[in-house]
Amino acid sequence: MLKGNAIKFYHLTANAHVLYLAFREEVLGQYDRKEPQMIIANPIYDVTFKRLLENDRAAKFLIGTILDCEVLSLKPSTREHTGENKDTGQLTLFRMDFSAEIVTKEEGAKTVIIEMQKAHALRDVYRFREYLAFEYKESKFPIISIYILGFNLSVDSPAFVARPYYIDLLTKEKLDVNDSFVGHLTHNAYFVQTLRIKPKYNTRLEKLLSIFEQANFIGDSKTSKIYDIAVEDRELLEIVNILQYIAGDRKTRDELEKEEYYLRYVENTFGDKDRELAENIRTIAEKDNALAEKDNALAEKDNALAEKDEEIINLKNKNLDAAKEFKSLNVPLEKISQLTGLPIEEIEKL
Repeated sequence: MLKGNAIKFYHLTANAHVLYLAFREEVLGQYDRKEPQMIIANPIYDVTFKRLLENDRAAKFLIGTILDCEVLSLKPSTREHTGENKDTGQLTLFRMDFSAEIVTKEEGAKTVIIEMQKAHALRDVYRFREYLAFEYKESKFPIISIYILGFNLSVDSPAFVARPYYIDLLTKEKLDVNDSFVGHLTHNAYFVQTLRIKPKYNTRLEKLLSIFEQANFIGDSKTSKIYDIAVEDRELLEIVNILQYIAGDRKTRDELEKEEYYLRYVENTFGDKDRELAENIRTIAEKDNALAEKDNALAEKDNALAEKDEEIINLKNKNLDAAKEFKSLNVPLEKISQLTGLPIEEIEKL
Protein backbone atom coordinates (compact mmCIF):
# COMPACT_ATOMS: atom_id res chain seq x y z
CA MET A 1 0.00 0.00 0.00
CA LEU A 2 1.26 3.47 -0.90
CA LYS A 3 1.58 5.99 1.90
CA GLY A 4 2.62 9.60 2.45
CA ASN A 5 5.21 10.87 -0.05
CA ALA A 6 4.85 7.69 -2.10
CA ILE A 7 1.21 8.56 -2.82
CA LYS A 8 2.15 12.12 -3.77
CA PHE A 9 4.88 10.85 -6.08
CA TYR A 10 2.46 8.36 -7.64
CA HIS A 11 -0.11 11.06 -8.37
CA LEU A 12 2.59 13.43 -9.74
CA THR A 13 3.92 10.74 -12.06
CA ALA A 14 0.43 9.73 -13.17
CA ASN A 15 -0.54 13.33 -13.87
CA ALA A 16 2.66 13.92 -15.85
CA HIS A 17 1.97 10.82 -17.91
CA VAL A 18 -1.59 11.94 -18.62
CA LEU A 19 -0.32 15.38 -19.69
CA TYR A 20 2.25 13.79 -21.98
CA LEU A 21 -0.31 11.44 -23.58
CA ALA A 22 -2.65 14.36 -24.19
CA PHE A 23 0.12 16.42 -25.79
CA ARG A 24 1.26 13.51 -27.95
CA GLU A 25 -2.29 12.98 -29.18
CA GLU A 26 -2.63 16.69 -29.87
CA VAL A 27 0.54 17.11 -31.95
CA LEU A 28 0.74 13.68 -33.57
CA GLY A 29 -2.91 13.35 -34.45
CA GLN A 30 -2.07 14.89 -37.83
CA TYR A 31 0.36 12.05 -38.60
CA ASP A 32 -0.67 8.57 -39.68
CA ARG A 33 1.61 6.44 -37.48
CA LYS A 34 1.10 2.84 -36.54
CA GLU A 35 3.58 2.98 -33.65
CA PRO A 36 3.67 5.55 -30.82
CA GLN A 37 6.43 8.18 -31.02
CA MET A 38 8.36 9.64 -28.09
CA ILE A 39 8.12 13.43 -27.95
CA ILE A 40 10.75 15.48 -26.12
CA ALA A 41 11.29 19.18 -25.62
CA ASN A 42 14.19 20.70 -27.54
CA PRO A 43 17.05 21.22 -25.01
CA ILE A 44 18.56 24.06 -27.05
CA TYR A 45 15.96 26.37 -25.49
CA ASP A 46 16.82 28.01 -22.17
CA VAL A 47 13.64 26.88 -20.45
CA THR A 48 14.45 23.25 -21.23
CA PHE A 49 18.22 23.43 -20.71
CA LYS A 50 17.73 25.06 -17.33
CA ARG A 51 15.48 22.20 -16.20
CA LEU A 52 18.14 19.67 -17.19
CA LEU A 53 20.91 21.43 -15.28
CA GLU A 54 18.74 21.84 -12.21
CA ASN A 55 18.51 18.05 -11.95
CA ASP A 56 21.71 16.92 -10.21
CA ARG A 57 21.96 13.48 -11.82
CA ALA A 58 21.12 14.81 -15.29
CA ALA A 59 23.67 17.63 -14.96
CA LYS A 60 26.38 15.21 -13.78
CA PHE A 61 25.71 12.89 -16.72
CA LEU A 62 25.65 15.76 -19.23
CA ILE A 63 28.88 17.35 -18.00
CA GLY A 64 30.69 14.07 -17.31
CA THR A 65 29.92 12.71 -20.77
CA ILE A 66 31.12 15.82 -22.57
CA LEU A 67 34.29 16.09 -20.45
CA ASP A 68 34.84 12.30 -20.45
CA CYS A 69 35.28 12.23 -16.69
CA GLU A 70 33.47 11.21 -13.51
CA VAL A 71 31.61 14.03 -11.77
CA LEU A 72 31.53 13.44 -8.02
CA SER A 73 29.69 16.60 -7.02
CA LEU A 74 28.19 19.76 -8.52
CA LYS A 75 27.34 22.97 -6.73
CA PRO A 76 25.66 25.75 -8.79
CA SER A 77 27.27 29.15 -8.33
CA THR A 78 26.02 31.78 -10.84
CA ARG A 79 23.24 31.95 -13.43
CA GLU A 80 22.11 34.22 -16.22
CA HIS A 81 19.25 33.64 -18.62
CA THR A 82 18.36 34.81 -22.08
CA GLY A 83 16.35 38.02 -22.15
CA GLU A 84 16.55 41.75 -22.70
CA ASN A 85 17.65 44.11 -19.96
CA LYS A 86 15.05 46.89 -19.92
CA ASP A 87 17.55 49.38 -18.47
CA THR A 88 20.47 48.77 -20.84
CA GLY A 89 18.79 47.10 -23.80
CA GLN A 90 21.52 44.44 -23.79
CA LEU A 91 20.75 40.88 -24.84
CA THR A 92 21.93 38.16 -22.49
CA LEU A 93 22.50 34.46 -22.99
CA PHE A 94 22.02 31.44 -20.80
CA ARG A 95 24.87 30.78 -18.43
CA MET A 96 25.25 28.49 -15.44
CA ASP A 97 28.42 27.85 -13.47
CA PHE A 98 29.24 25.00 -11.13
CA SER A 99 31.89 24.31 -8.54
CA ALA A 100 32.65 20.66 -9.26
CA GLU A 101 34.66 17.74 -7.94
CA ILE A 102 35.70 15.62 -10.91
CA VAL A 103 37.98 12.66 -11.59
CA THR A 104 39.88 12.60 -14.89
CA LYS A 105 41.99 9.82 -16.39
CA GLU A 106 45.00 12.13 -16.72
CA GLU A 107 44.97 14.09 -13.44
CA GLY A 108 42.78 12.16 -11.03
CA ALA A 109 40.52 14.01 -8.57
CA LYS A 110 40.45 17.80 -8.61
CA THR A 111 38.18 20.78 -7.93
CA VAL A 112 37.27 22.92 -10.94
CA ILE A 113 34.81 25.57 -12.07
CA ILE A 114 32.52 24.33 -14.85
CA GLU A 115 31.25 27.24 -16.91
CA MET A 116 28.20 26.24 -18.97
CA GLN A 117 27.19 28.69 -21.67
CA LYS A 118 24.64 28.35 -24.43
CA ALA A 119 24.09 30.75 -27.29
CA HIS A 120 22.16 31.04 -30.53
CA ALA A 121 24.31 33.57 -32.41
CA LEU A 122 27.94 34.39 -33.14
CA ARG A 123 27.69 37.82 -31.52
CA ASP A 124 27.58 36.11 -28.11
CA VAL A 125 31.29 35.30 -28.35
CA TYR A 126 31.98 38.76 -26.93
CA ARG A 127 29.78 37.99 -23.95
CA PHE A 128 31.72 34.76 -23.43
CA ARG A 129 34.92 36.76 -23.12
CA GLU A 130 33.34 39.06 -20.53
CA TYR A 131 32.28 36.10 -18.40
CA LEU A 132 35.70 34.46 -18.68
CA ALA A 133 37.38 37.67 -17.52
CA PHE A 134 35.05 37.76 -14.53
CA GLU A 135 35.70 34.09 -13.69
CA TYR A 136 39.47 34.54 -13.87
CA LYS A 137 39.15 37.45 -11.48
CA GLU A 138 36.95 35.62 -8.97
CA SER A 139 37.85 31.92 -9.25
CA LYS A 140 40.40 30.14 -7.05
CA PHE A 141 40.18 26.95 -9.13
CA PRO A 142 40.95 25.97 -12.75
CA ILE A 143 38.16 26.79 -15.22
CA ILE A 144 36.61 24.44 -17.77
CA SER A 145 34.19 25.98 -20.28
CA ILE A 146 31.42 24.14 -22.11
CA TYR A 147 29.72 25.99 -24.97
CA ILE A 148 26.45 24.72 -26.43
CA LEU A 149 26.06 26.56 -29.74
CA GLY A 150 23.02 27.02 -31.93
CA PHE A 151 25.21 28.11 -34.86
CA ASN A 152 28.19 26.70 -36.74
CA LEU A 153 31.83 27.55 -36.29
CA SER A 154 34.42 26.84 -38.99
CA VAL A 155 35.31 23.53 -37.29
CA ASP A 156 33.61 20.62 -39.06
CA SER A 157 32.80 18.55 -35.97
CA PRO A 158 29.69 18.38 -33.77
CA ALA A 159 31.78 18.27 -30.60
CA PHE A 160 35.42 19.14 -29.99
CA VAL A 161 37.79 20.38 -27.29
CA ALA A 162 40.38 23.16 -27.45
CA ARG A 163 43.19 22.39 -25.00
CA PRO A 164 46.09 24.69 -24.10
CA TYR A 165 49.48 23.20 -24.86
CA TYR A 166 52.95 24.28 -23.79
CA ILE A 167 56.12 24.82 -25.84
CA ASP A 168 59.70 25.19 -24.61
CA LEU A 169 60.83 28.50 -26.11
CA LEU A 170 64.46 27.36 -26.35
CA THR A 171 64.06 23.86 -27.78
CA LYS A 172 60.62 24.39 -29.39
CA GLU A 173 59.57 21.03 -27.92
CA LYS A 174 56.10 20.35 -26.53
CA LEU A 175 56.06 20.17 -22.73
CA ASP A 176 54.02 17.93 -20.46
CA VAL A 177 52.86 20.46 -17.85
CA ASN A 178 50.85 19.71 -14.74
CA ASP A 179 51.40 22.84 -12.68
CA SER A 180 48.67 24.42 -10.54
CA PHE A 181 49.87 27.98 -11.21
CA VAL A 182 49.77 27.47 -14.99
CA GLY A 183 46.46 25.59 -14.67
CA HIS A 184 44.83 28.61 -13.02
CA LEU A 185 45.83 30.86 -15.91
CA THR A 186 44.79 28.62 -18.80
CA HIS A 187 41.70 26.54 -19.44
CA ASN A 188 40.16 23.82 -21.61
CA ALA A 189 37.12 24.73 -23.69
CA TYR A 190 34.58 22.19 -24.98
CA PHE A 191 32.26 23.02 -27.88
CA VAL A 192 29.02 21.38 -29.00
CA GLN A 193 27.67 22.57 -32.37
CA THR A 194 24.05 21.43 -32.39
CA LEU A 195 23.58 22.14 -36.10
CA ARG A 196 26.38 19.68 -36.97
CA ILE A 197 25.04 16.75 -34.95
CA LYS A 198 24.28 13.69 -37.10
CA PRO A 199 22.08 10.68 -36.23
CA LYS A 200 24.82 8.44 -34.79
CA TYR A 201 24.25 6.43 -31.62
CA ASN A 202 27.30 4.20 -31.14
CA THR A 203 29.12 5.88 -28.26
CA ARG A 204 27.91 7.35 -24.99
CA LEU A 205 28.71 10.85 -26.26
CA GLU A 206 26.87 10.32 -29.56
CA LYS A 207 23.79 9.14 -27.68
CA LEU A 208 23.88 12.24 -25.48
CA LEU A 209 24.34 14.53 -28.48
CA SER A 210 21.33 12.93 -30.15
CA ILE A 211 18.97 14.79 -27.81
CA PHE A 212 20.47 18.07 -29.10
CA GLU A 213 20.12 17.14 -32.78
CA GLN A 214 18.15 19.90 -34.49
CA ALA A 215 15.86 17.69 -36.58
CA ASN A 216 12.50 15.87 -36.51
CA PHE A 217 10.60 18.91 -35.29
CA ILE A 218 6.85 18.79 -34.88
CA GLY A 219 5.11 21.26 -37.15
CA ASP A 220 6.55 24.75 -37.65
CA SER A 221 7.73 25.07 -34.05
CA LYS A 222 11.19 23.89 -33.03
CA THR A 223 10.35 23.64 -29.34
CA SER A 224 9.48 19.92 -29.47
CA LYS A 225 10.67 17.03 -31.60
CA ILE A 226 10.21 13.32 -32.18
CA TYR A 227 12.83 11.10 -30.55
CA ASP A 228 12.85 7.55 -31.93
CA ILE A 229 16.01 6.19 -30.32
CA ALA A 230 15.78 3.21 -27.97
CA VAL A 231 17.39 4.38 -24.73
CA GLU A 232 19.11 1.70 -22.65
CA ASP A 233 21.46 3.86 -20.56
CA ARG A 234 19.78 4.62 -17.21
CA GLU A 235 21.28 8.13 -16.92
CA LEU A 236 20.39 9.12 -20.47
CA LEU A 237 16.89 7.73 -19.90
CA GLU A 238 16.51 10.14 -16.98
CA ILE A 239 17.36 13.07 -19.24
CA VAL A 240 14.92 11.86 -21.89
CA ASN A 241 12.21 11.48 -19.24
CA ILE A 242 12.75 15.07 -18.12
CA LEU A 243 12.49 16.31 -21.70
CA GLN A 244 9.43 14.14 -22.22
CA TYR A 245 7.74 15.61 -19.16
CA ILE A 246 8.54 19.18 -20.28
CA ALA A 247 7.06 18.47 -23.70
CA GLY A 248 3.78 17.48 -22.10
CA ASP A 249 3.58 20.27 -19.52
CA ARG A 250 1.28 23.01 -20.78
CA LYS A 251 2.81 25.78 -18.64
CA THR A 252 6.36 24.99 -19.78
CA ARG A 253 5.25 24.77 -23.39
CA ASP A 254 3.85 28.30 -23.10
CA GLU A 255 7.26 29.45 -21.82
CA LEU A 256 8.96 27.69 -24.73
CA GLU A 257 6.69 29.39 -27.22
CA LYS A 258 7.47 32.79 -25.69
CA GLU A 259 11.19 32.05 -25.93
CA GLU A 260 10.83 30.94 -29.54
CA TYR A 261 8.97 34.17 -30.35
CA TYR A 262 11.80 36.14 -28.73
CA LEU A 263 14.46 34.23 -30.71
CA ARG A 264 12.60 34.89 -33.96
CA TYR A 265 12.53 38.58 -33.09
CA VAL A 266 16.29 38.53 -32.46
CA GLU A 267 16.88 36.67 -35.75
CA ASN A 268 14.79 39.17 -37.70
CA THR A 269 16.54 42.08 -36.00
CA PHE A 270 20.16 40.89 -35.91
CA GLY A 271 20.31 37.81 -38.17
CA ASP A 272 21.74 39.57 -41.24
CA LYS A 273 24.28 41.41 -39.09
CA ASP A 274 25.34 38.13 -37.46
CA ARG A 275 25.87 36.47 -40.82
CA GLU A 276 27.80 39.49 -42.07
CA LEU A 277 29.94 39.36 -38.93
CA ALA A 278 30.55 35.62 -39.42
CA GLU A 279 31.57 36.21 -43.04
CA ASN A 280 33.95 38.99 -42.00
CA ILE A 281 35.49 36.75 -39.37
CA ARG A 282 35.97 33.98 -41.94
CA THR A 283 37.52 36.44 -44.40
CA ILE A 284 39.92 37.74 -41.76
CA ALA A 285 40.82 34.17 -40.78
CA GLU A 286 41.54 33.29 -44.42
CA LYS A 287 43.74 36.37 -44.80
CA ASP A 288 45.55 35.54 -41.57
CA ASN A 289 46.15 31.99 -42.83
CA ALA A 290 47.44 33.33 -46.15
CA LEU A 291 49.81 35.72 -44.35
CA ALA A 292 50.94 32.88 -42.07
CA GLU A 293 51.69 30.70 -45.09
CA LYS A 294 53.58 33.57 -46.71
CA ASP A 295 55.57 34.12 -43.51
CA ASN A 296 56.36 30.40 -43.38
CA ALA A 297 57.54 30.48 -47.00
CA LEU A 298 59.78 33.49 -46.29
CA ALA A 299 61.11 31.80 -43.16
CA GLU A 300 61.94 28.66 -45.15
CA LYS A 301 63.69 30.80 -47.79
CA ASP A 302 65.68 32.61 -45.09
CA ASN A 303 66.67 29.27 -43.58
CA ALA A 304 67.79 27.97 -46.99
CA LEU A 305 69.87 31.13 -47.57
CA ALA A 306 71.38 30.84 -44.11
CA GLU A 307 72.31 27.22 -44.75
CA LYS A 308 73.87 28.18 -48.09
CA ASP A 309 75.86 30.99 -46.46
CA GLU A 310 77.06 28.56 -43.83
CA GLU A 311 78.14 26.09 -46.54
CA ILE A 312 80.09 28.85 -48.34
CA ILE A 313 81.82 29.84 -45.09
CA ASN A 314 82.70 26.24 -44.30
CA LEU A 315 84.06 25.69 -47.82
CA LYS A 316 86.20 28.84 -47.65
CA ASN A 317 87.60 27.78 -44.26
CA LYS A 318 88.53 24.42 -45.74
CA ASN A 319 90.25 26.17 -48.68
CA LEU A 320 92.16 28.43 -46.29
CA ASP A 321 93.36 25.42 -44.31
CA ALA A 322 94.41 23.69 -47.54
CA ALA A 323 96.18 26.83 -48.76
CA LYS A 324 98.17 27.03 -45.50
CA GLU A 325 99.17 23.39 -45.90
CA PHE A 326 100.22 23.89 -49.55
CA LYS A 327 102.18 27.05 -48.65
CA SER A 328 104.07 25.21 -45.92
CA LEU A 329 105.09 22.66 -48.57
CA ASN A 330 106.43 25.49 -50.81
CA VAL A 331 103.81 24.93 -53.52
CA PRO A 332 103.81 27.94 -55.91
CA LEU A 333 101.23 30.58 -55.06
CA GLU A 334 99.72 30.45 -58.56
CA LYS A 335 99.18 26.70 -58.19
CA ILE A 336 97.62 27.13 -54.72
CA SER A 337 95.25 29.76 -56.12
CA GLN A 338 94.20 27.38 -58.90
CA LEU A 339 93.57 24.53 -56.44
CA THR A 340 91.67 26.54 -53.77
CA GLY A 341 90.12 29.36 -55.77
CA LEU A 342 91.63 31.89 -53.33
CA PRO A 343 93.27 35.07 -54.68
CA ILE A 344 97.07 35.20 -54.50
CA GLU A 345 96.91 38.35 -52.32
CA GLU A 346 94.93 36.45 -49.65
CA ILE A 347 97.24 33.43 -49.84
CA GLU A 348 100.32 35.69 -49.28
CA LYS A 349 98.80 36.89 -45.97
CA LEU A 350 98.50 33.33 -44.60
